[in-house]
Amino acid sequence: MSLTVVLRETALRTLARIRGEDKDLFTLTRRAVSALAGQPHPEGAAAWGATGVYRLHAGDIRIRCEVADQAATVYIISIGIIA
Repeated sequence: MSLTVVLRETALRTLARIRGEDKDLFTLTRRAVSALAGQPHPEGAAAWGATGVYRLHAGDIRIRCEVADQAATVYIISIGIIA
């Protein structure tokens, strides 16, 4: 079963900035976000405290997401570039 992935406004702005600056990083980011639809808790994802938010790293990016199992939705809260 595939979940729906919803990007919050802050994540969308960051993704747009990445797209304009680094096409390869943009492709990597889109793949990582898309993969969350099929595997919302990938290996290496770490719980961000007891908030229900998870943090995962994919190359030079960090993604924070929240999984709503009952709604079958993954909410991408933020995308960050690791410097």
